[in-house]
Amino acid sequence: MNLKKIIIGEKMPDKNDPKYKDLHDSSVKAGKTFAETVRLDKAAAKVQGFASRYPKIFLCIIFGFVLFSVALNLYRMSTAVSHKRQPSSAVERQEKELRFRRHNGGSRQHVERTTQVSNPTSIRNYENNRQD
Repeated sequence: MNLKKIIIGEKMPDKNDPKYKDLHDSSVKAGKTFAETVRLDKAAAKVQGFASRYPKIFLCIIFGFVLFSVALNLYRMSTAVSHKRQPSSAVERQEKELRFRRHNGGSRQHVERTTQVSNPTSIRNYENNRQD
């Protein structure tokens, strides 16, 4: 594919162009049969009828939905900004886990990992020199 076609894109074909007429007709027919099967055409007609009868109420519903979406998005962004960052290094995460286990008696709900300790004196030295 040509780089120019990727950046600029292709020209949209006209629906009356004989080169694309069959493709256009088959696409329109497929869309209509899908809409009739799923009954989207009747739902769209009901929504259009409601919007024609009660335009102010319809606009209030639509703009209310848009404003609710914006407010929910702003709320989620504010909670994301004020969220405390997790410890950034593996050492900090491990120290946090060790501190939790020491103060809470190791009552974590996850499966305990069993490891063989090869040098218990180095672990004791580490525990003695570690910051709380």
